Amino acid sequence: MPVKTILICWLFCASLSGTAGAEQGDLQADSNTHWHVVLAAVGNEQNVFDNFVNDFARLLKGHSDIASFTELHASMDDRWPASGLLGLERSLATLRPQEGEGCLVYLTGHGSPDGIAMSADVPMNFVRPTRLEAMLNPCAGRPTILVVSACFSGTYMRPGITRQERIVLTASAANLPSFGCSNNLRYTFFDQCFMDAWPRHNNWGFLADDVKNCVYQAERKNDYPASKPQVYFGPNMRSLALPALDAAADPATRRTF
Repeated sequence: MPVKTILICWLFCASLSGTAGAEQGDLQADSNTHWHVVLAAVGNEQNVFDNFVNDFARLLKGHSDIASFTELHASMDDRWPASGLLGLERSLATLRPQEGEGCLVYLTGHGSPDGIAMSADVPMNFVRPTRLEAMLNPCAGRPTILVVSACFSGTYMRPGITRQERIVLTASAANLPSFGCSNNLRYTFFDQCFMDAWPRHNNWGFLADDVKNCVYQAERKNDYPASKPQVYFGPNMRSLALPALDAAADPATRRTF
């Protein structure tokens, strides 16, 4: 049933887009936080997932507030370990942020109600919510951002993942597909909106609002059903500064336009 569900999601998505506990005092997350980053393109059927990871990686790499960087690709180009699921698990297990550090994990690919699909694995594996919760344990107690861009990715909006020191963004509600996984596009709709919003904001709250509105407008414009991206913020986490901000004359944004 899970494989059938993801295949339906893949076909529906492609056809549509082709036509058009820590305490708060322990967090101390601000513009000086150093980030351990894992970006993973877990789908190998379209280039949209690899495109996003490649391009977002270029925005982050080389900045002084990036403590470590792992870039994973499911496409068959030797950049993905023999087992994608175990490779992702190993990558997250090595994060272990210290005081003044945090985790940023972004997963993009296909999904089902069971979770995001490691579609390069044979047989196909799914990162179920309980498995992802365990994978994120090394980041527990430190500021953590989890972004999951996939159909049905709202399945991760549950206690154990939505902790008080975390921000969780998903491309859709738990019972809905998301759109844009087509070779005719550079990114999926959600990933495109994320990339467009990134240079316009200096904190995660404004970024998330922009992404949700952008996805809504894109789907409405093209007469697609709503995917209803989900957002969770732990207490006081909306104002958490984005990593890799470029210094600029405007101290309110620190962005270069």
